[in-house]
Amino acid sequence: MAGKKVKLRLQGHEKFALREGWINKALMILPEHPDAFTRKDATDLFGIGNNMVKSLRYWMRVLGLIRENGVSGATLTELGELIYKYDPYLENIFSLWILHSNIAKNKEEATTWYMYFNHCDADDLDKNSIEAILLREVTKYAAGQKFSEKSLSNDTDVLLNMYSKRKEKCDPEEKSISPFSQLKLVNNVNGKYIKKQPSKKEFSEMIVLYELMLGIDDSEGISIDDVIYKENGLKNIYNLGSVMANEYLDKLDAAGYIRVNRTAGLDMVYPVNKVDALTVLEKFYKNC
Repeated sequence: MAGKKVKLRLQGHEKFALREGWINKALMILPEHPDAFTRKDATDLFGIGNNMVKSLRYWMRVLGLIRENGVSGATLTELGELIYKYDPYLENIFSLWILHSNIAKNKEEATTWYMYFNHCDADDLDKNSIEAILLREVTKYAAGQKFSEKSLSNDTDVLLNMYSKRKEKCDPEEKSISPFSQLKLVNNVNGKYIKKQPSKKEFSEMIVLYELMLGIDDSEGISIDDVIYKENGLKNIYNLGSVMANEYLDKLDAAGYIRVNRTAGLDMVYPVNKVDALTVLEKFYKNC
């Protein structure tokens, strides 16, 4: 009997990385026009080309900013509503970190992104070497299911440009820069791509609390190793090293959000007051 078919998606972006200003366009337009992505005048409404509209629709979905159905069209999710309310122009890098997390964890609709951040551990690699690792990992995940290697190659190009193409290295009028380049999570040094640890100045402990509230059990807690090293853990998604991750956990402990227990080799994190992850985001926005 054939195994269950896995869900994977390659090249949903029409070869366009998410561009600056796109999310704001969608956040402003969709509440008034939920059918915006399917209208005949969509290109006029968004002020971008037809394939770019398709790309924007894909990005809004994989970022977790919209939900779609055939009747009501595209509506903002709770996360979409929060960002629309507090940071519609993505001026706070905190918003970009949260959106990055959603892409990097989306195995079914952003398969290449998921594999790059969760399964491409080697560093200082050129594009071809990265693509070879991603091909191996997607092949393993697909379990015999066919997919286009060309689409995977296009994904790799878009992903690397999305995170490493910097404004300061481009023409000031360059319009294809992605807001995710601001994270400086991936550096391109002479054609070699290197994952970088975030700057403490640009990475709030509330991001770590958000991740904990997504994954922690109400009472049982979670091991520090799992917080840092598991699939979709802090090391994979944000490239946080053990020292920096533990510093953030201690900071959250001191603030009374969690309890960290390192006695007798337990190395566990327990919630003090379990709250919804979106509540963590709103608290951050209200206090910043």
